[in-house]
Amino acid sequence: MRASFVRAVPVAALLLAACGPSDLVGKDVIADLHAGMSRDSVLTVLGTGSLTPNQPSDSLRLVKGFRQQQFFTNGAMYQIIWYREKPGSVEEPIARETDTPVLLQADTVVAAGWADFDEAASRLNLPNPYRSQERLDSLAGRN
Repeated sequence: MRASFVRAVPVAALLLAACGPSDLVGKDVIADLHAGMSRDSVLTVLGTGSLTPNQPSDSLRLVKGFRQQQFFTNGAMYQIIWYREKPGSVEEPIARETDTPVLLQADTVVAAGWADFDEAASRLNLPNPYRSQERLDSLAGRN
């Protein structure tokens, strides 16, 4: 019995890894967000973030203490709000271990969490820090 359990553990780990990135940060908070939710409702659920600006111009890159990015693609404006619990600054790179994305189109949620974001970013041709390091903008701490 013990030998079959030992063999099953690596198989289970591989299956979980194949599912793609999980929402490590803010799992309970992100679970309260759903497609179609308004930006104002999202910000109410998220509360106040832990990021602070290093200089006055950094405040344009933040919304209620969370990093925000905006992209125009396919004739539409998209905004990503990066949920984060750990204190830091906008100079730090976006990482799956510290940030969880909420993607909005026209102030409406279209994806919340890494699994949904990964698919949507690919479909919409948006930069994805988990998948494409070469496409990150200056907000991701590129040198």
